[in-house]
Amino acid sequence: MPPTAPRARVHFRSLGCPKNRLDSEVMIGTLALAGYAIAERIDDADVVVVNTCSFIESAREESIDAILEVADLRESGGLRGLVVAGCLPQRYGADLAKELPEVDVFVGTGRFPEIATILDDALAGKGRGVYVDAGRTHLYDETEPRVLIGPTHSAYLKISEGCDRVCAFCAIPGIRGKFQSRSVESVVAEARQLAEAGVRELNLVAQDATAFGKDRTGRPDLAGLLRALDEVEGLDWIRPLYLYPTAVTDELVRVLASGRRVLPYVDVPLQHASDAVLRAMKRGATESKQRALVEKLRSEVPGLTLRTTFIVGFPGETDADFERLLGFVREARFDRVGVFRYSDEEGTTALGLANKVPRKVARDRHRELVRVQHEIMREKLEGLVGSRVTVLVDEDGRRARGRMASQAPEIDGVVFLKGPVRAGELREVRLSRARDVDLEGVVEAS
Repeated sequence: MPPTAPRARVHFRSLGCPKNRLDSEVMIGTLALAGYAIAERIDDADVVVVNTCSFIESAREESIDAILEVADLRESGGLRGLVVAGCLPQRYGADLAKELPEVDVFVGTGRFPEIATILDDALAGKGRGVYVDAGRTHLYDETEPRVLIGPTHSAYLKISEGCDRVCAFCAIPGIRGKFQSRSVESVVAEARQLAEAGVRELNLVAQDATAFGKDRTGRPDLAGLLRALDEVEGLDWIRPLYLYPTAVTDELVRVLASGRRVLPYVDVPLQHASDAVLRAMKRGATESKQRALVEKLRSEVPGLTLRTTFIVGFPGETDADFERLLGFVREARFDRVGVFRYSDEEGTTALGLANKVPRKVARDRHRELVRVQHEIMREKLEGLVGSRVTVLVDEDGRRARGRMASQAPEIDGVVFLKGPVRAGELREVRLSRARDVDLEGVVEAS
């Protein structure tokens, strides 16, 4: 018998953070199981799903631009449907539908499992739909279908969803809802499935990884989860991301220091170094506590990679506050730093704060902090030239590249490789040159 024709060919455009990408992978798996074909190229698609981000102003602008770009294609007659999913519809719901009549369906973060049925109805002409449940986000588990996007040797694994913290600048609790985590057994089961499928690197994602388990047992236990994952055969690297600074426990530090597969990689968003700004941000931290955390991690975790993020231009941030932040960054010499400019966000307490920092001042501070950190990172990378490191190969052929254990995918730069390699293998590499935020290296004979 001839093969059954697919219901439609669907192309996904996933924006924002790795958590969004993972949501897209689960929706793709759900659609594939329901008989839809997945189109790698938008030109081959009947339907496009734009999975959006709305965390900050620039992310919303990128999402709207992407939606309008796809809408133009539809106007030319090349598409049967346009679906907008994720954080943007979850946050703005029906209001978004009024502003974007070009879109057929809006799917919030709580309705991802229904994507096939929702798309069936849209293609059957049953009218425009807004599928949003306020305050609810779906947290998938190991029983749900999932198709990896990108390299099959590296994967993200979501361990929890939502956040219960009250940071003044953050809209995530209002978008993703209350904190919920998977069981240790569920996470380990998915890790084993991924390892059996050839995944060698796991990157654990959450809004607040350090809160893992608190909703189930009343006590956070990320350390216990990492110990369990450390026993999963077939994996080589396990990298936890998004650790809340006031929740990094002694036990967690010990696991990071002693794991076989768990990497000594700490991604901890400190956000600022001025006590006044930290207090206004409702971070529950002080400069002295953050300095102590950095010192503790550096002294107790061998081979530590320390990544953080900072926000400049928060309401009330003075020149003196910013200078304190600059001094902290110069002294701490972080391996990687992400810098964001503050933006007013609906539903946050910072929205009502006085003493807003002028946009030009915030831009200048952003530029200066990036410049200072870039110089620090350049010096660190140049100091690695001549050393021998292990690299996970992400891409082979003429554009061969990979990453060291200190480089998380998509955010920490890469190592360009000279020599024969295959994607997915771990190779020893002699670093030969620093190249802005990246490195070059020669693959050693195996």
